[in-house]
Amino acid sequence: MINIDFYIKNLRWLYIVFILTFCSAFGQTFFISLYSGEIRATFELTHGQWGLIYSCATLSSAILILFVGGYADRISAKRLSTLVIFGLIVFVFLMANNTSTWGLVFIILGLRFFGQGMLGHISMVFCGKWFFKNKGKAVAVANSGYTLAEAIMPTIFVALIGLLSWQVSWYVSIIMSILILASVRFLAKTERNKGTKPQKEIQQVGMLKKSWKRSEMLRSWVFWAAVPGLMTSPMITTTLFFHQVHLVEIKSWDLSTYVLFIPAYSAATLFSLYLIGYLVDKLSTKIILPVFLFPLISGLLLLSIATSYLELLLIFILLGLSAGAYIVVYGTFFPEFFGSLYLGSVRTVGVTIMVFSSAIGPVLSGYFIDLGYLIDHQFKFFAAFSVFASLLFLTINLSVKLPENA
Repeated sequence: MINIDFYIKNLRWLYIVFILTFCSAFGQTFFISLYSGEIRATFELTHGQWGLIYSCATLSSAILILFVGGYADRISAKRLSTLVIFGLIVFVFLMANNTSTWGLVFIILGLRFFGQGMLGHISMVFCGKWFFKNKGKAVAVANSGYTLAEAIMPTIFVALIGLLSWQVSWYVSIIMSILILASVRFLAKTERNKGTKPQKEIQQVGMLKKSWKRSEMLRSWVFWAAVPGLMTSPMITTTLFFHQVHLVEIKSWDLSTYVLFIPAYSAATLFSLYLIGYLVDKLSTKIILPVFLFPLISGLLLLSIATSYLELLLIFILLGLSAGAYIVVYGTFFPEFFGSLYLGSVRTVGVTIMVFSSAIGPVLSGYFIDLGYLIDHQFKFFAAFSVFASLLFLTINLSVKLPENA
């Protein structure tokens, strides 16, 4: 049964976590990769060089997040959201006016740090701290923002790139970000944790009935066993979207037709978000761990041999189902296993892993493309890696006992 009352009572806070992930789109791979052709042509870069720039910038942003992500435990939601969105706006403006290859490296670093990294991070921290029994639902709502952006922005901005110069189209992103910033500042003017008693959420404890500090988590075998699975989805989906122009070329598909299928991916992601969010609240993240990568494995194997648009549709649906499940698992794994008291600090490690994995995928894949290994052949290796990660998750599922309230 859908708890409509939960969504109505928490509309303000759910909007904040939703719009933060929506705004993160301007630093996400699916958005930046729309400009890959124009960027490579403008700065005379090969696939490998562009992948190297992108990956180095992304890796650098991962390191930065490790040091500053913990501020989510100490700074108010309004102030932190303002700082992060404003930082994103600055780098979007720089992208619209950049003429230097070295400047491109700096700009991609800023877009990835503030967009992909910090906006997604603080949204998930807010979900973990503001919600307890309904954390699955909250994470689903939050990441619906990303899914909505992924569904509509490629079509909109591909059209804008055709109408305007590719750099001028980034000014539209500035306008959208300013409007989002204004709405967040207005709605976050009252801190949720300072509200009335019914609004407060009980602190969640993790394994051994305690909240784990980051140093304690890093000594736990459970965390390290989960790392391959936490890497899998961002590494693979980032690689796919980053090299989607190359994929379209070798499959003899039309890019303008290809992007029309992306909403199917987004719709499947959205469906999976709410289904898995419900199941996590009903069962637990632990129960979902061993199986949520199965659609990804199937989609990758099909993509390696696909030639038709009908197959592409099925692939996007499978990848979307797994992406939605991953988002919920990624958002609820840390509070469920390690508690919520130090969540901002603990999740910085998870964000670093996610960003790192999204960085190494494009550069390694681009390197092998330059060597003559087509990207669709690489997806078989990714499928095998996903099977390995699922087996490790099964080990966690069978070995770990969680408190009743987790």
